Amino acid sequence: MRIPKSPLIAVLVGVSVAGIAGASAASLGGLTAGSLGSDDSVIASCDTDGITIGYTTAYDATNQEYRTSAVNFSGVNAACNGKAASVSLRNGTTALSTATSASITVTAGAFTLTLSSPITSESVDGVSLVISG
Repeated sequence: MRIPKSPLIAVLVGVSVAGIAGASAASLGGLTAGSLGSDDSVIASCDTDGITIGYTTAYDATNQEYRTSAVNFSGVNAACNGKAASVSLRNGTTALSTATSASITVTAGAFTLTLSSPITSESVDGVSLVISG
């Protein structure tokens, strides 16, 4: 059985072009024998059993609504004392207010972060706390 030359030539040309393209990419510096590495570290939490969150609120008679002025944290382990903390209050994915402290003082298992200005309590549907350092 005889194989027609046209398909055989097409296959050989295709393989040759692919080989040349690969060699060209390697010679352009796209493929190098660089180094690859990784590292990890253990991040220990200063409080592993959870923190209770509460709010300081007051009624605003002018606007006829409750306003939140601070976030109170209790059940905080003493190991968190002196660490930085940041709290964000949000409505869905919208940030309403954030309060931070470079060094929190944990007294009797509690600390408070005061907001820069009070916000409408009704609008808060989420809170995030980060303690670091």
